[in-house]
Amino acid sequence: MPAAPPHTPAGPSIAVVGAGPTAIGLLERLVASAPELSGPGRLQVHLVDPHPPGGGRVWRAAQPSLLWANSLAADVTVLPDASVTVDGPVGEGTTLWQWVEAVGRHLPEGDPVGEEARAVTPTSFPSRPLVNAYLGWVLAEVVAAARPWADVHLHEDTVVDVRVRAEGVDVELADGRVLPADLAVLAQGHLDAHATAAERAVAERAAGAGLCYLPTGYTADLDLDRLAPGEDVLVRGAGLAFIDLMVLLTSGRGGRFEPAGDGLRYLPSGQEPVLHVGSRRGVPYRAKLGYVWPGPPVPLRFFTPEALDADRELDLRADLAPVIARELGWAHYTELFRAHPERTALPWAEFADAYVAGGDLTALVAAAVPDPADRFDLAARDRPLAGARFGTAAELQEAVRGLVRADLTRSADPAHSTDAAVFTALLFCHGTIAGLVAAGRLTPRSEAEDVAGWWMNLFSYLASGPPAPRLAELLALSEAGVVRFLGADTRFDLDEGTGVFTARSSSVDSVVTARAMVEARLPAPAVSATPDRLVSSLVTRGVAAEKTVPDGTGTGRLHVDAEQRVVSATGLPQDRLFAVGFWTSGAQVAAFARPRTNAPFFRQNDALARRLWQAVTGRAAVAVAA
Repeated sequence: MPAAPPHTPAGPSIAVVGAGPTAIGLLERLVASAPELSGPGRLQVHLVDPHPPGGGRVWRAAQPSLLWANSLAADVTVLPDASVTVDGPVGEGTTLWQWVEAVGRHLPEGDPVGEEARAVTPTSFPSRPLVNAYLGWVLAEVVAAARPWADVHLHEDTVVDVRVRAEGVDVELADGRVLPADLAVLAQGHLDAHATAAERAVAERAAGAGLCYLPTGYTADLDLDRLAPGEDVLVRGAGLAFIDLMVLLTSGRGGRFEPAGDGLRYLPSGQEPVLHVGSRRGVPYRAKLGYVWPGPPVPLRFFTPEALDADRELDLRADLAPVIARELGWAHYTELFRAHPERTALPWAEFADAYVAGGDLTALVAAAVPDPADRFDLAARDRPLAGARFGTAAELQEAVRGLVRADLTRSADPAHSTDAAVFTALLFCHGTIAGLVAAGRLTPRSEAEDVAGWWMNLFSYLASGPPAPRLAELLALSEAGVVRFLGADTRFDLDEGTGVFTARSSSVDSVVTARAMVEARLPAPAVSATPDRLVSSLVTRGVAAEKTVPDGTGTGRLHVDAEQRVVSATGLPQDRLFAVGFWTSGAQVAAFARPRTNAPFFRQNDALARRLWQAVTGRAAVAVAA
């Protein structure tokens, strides 16, 4: 490491709104490039977050340890490793699992995090408080590494406004303090949103009928006490928010699971409501894989920026969905022929040449892969209940349970390592999409609707589902009658005549009624309709704006340019105000990374960090939007 410069008075300053994983990742990249890019003055970095620094809101320690991460301990990192290709230097990184071995297991007896760390394995799903401890350790390490070049100041407070001046910014805190800085970066996590017009209408009608309605929100913050024991509750959404809801309303209310044969049996406490869950697919997200895949990852062959038409804007659904399906199939078959050649019937070279040549691959796959279970069918995986009809609700329950059992068996068996190859290919495809968004290569409509809509839904279903143990618990809850599946294409209504909520699906003729309903999903980004005082102030004053497509339709996301600068209402980028995160119009990059995958998280953070250094050291012109 280069020698540190001599101590000098405080120099340029950067204020970062947020102190969770996104902010930590950016700070780490700032520190990594400090030996190369820092000037004579010591950089002052202010991290501001109302929650204790490290975990932020989502990963805060003050939440039940019943709530888990949905990644294996071995598959989580916020520190770049040698796979990461960026301009700044990288080290070997420390994954969550490496931290568990080196630090977590040596915490004192009686420390809940230490007790958990001593029990977990690389294939365990850590609790959110344990992830919080890892993030807090990373932050402390990064702060220590910054000392030769920078001072990091942690403020446990809420930013209520940022005033952009010609020579810098004033960051206003809820306690009345003002932090002057040269630049500010908005790096908070998911924003809360006011209820949508549709949700407000339902809430008003529900209140008038004496019903209970819980709109979208972060599950751990919902008032679940409103759901009474034994009460029928309709639940819209079968993704991760539903899993959290399920856990808090069952184990969180004193219920227990015990081994029963190859599965679990649920022992109710009597405090649980009955959850009737429905969604478009009608099934829960696919389980996260329960083993560490040695790889190697299959490099992208078809879905790379270079391989895609650069002469026109691309539509994610119409132009790119077939390419993505082909890419995922390529990863699947590459792994099948590599790791399980005994289940193939053609030489790899012959199959690969024909697959790359394209055309109708049905006959090729049938000839090369004798067992249909070894073939890749994205449509069937995506919509397993499509076209299925059941005579009774009981038949539907058993059908969904069968799909979940099959998924659990497959997700635990390295004999199906093709799924791991597809999982990694999905991560790589996500990186390509992030690059296409940053380069402005998608059509405005596709960027506004498909990235956060169709693509993230598919990605989350296949690659970001719940831990397998949670699906085992879901099976037990279903068998105990605490959870009931409504089916595919579920439609939820409030019946004015009877004054109850109703749910019906395309899978079965029966209609389910209830006096309570929960929207089990996070709110969509809505920067023009958020209770967040900072974002509301910036948008109201025109310092920031919602990104819109050419026809004027809003995307709900904060408008940033390709350099992550906040764009004003007049369309001018703010050279002193930046924003990064899922709620911006930039690439929707996860705040965690899977080790050894050259994750977009690091590439985005590195590019932004180096732009910030260049700005505060005077190497880039700084102007203020009107």
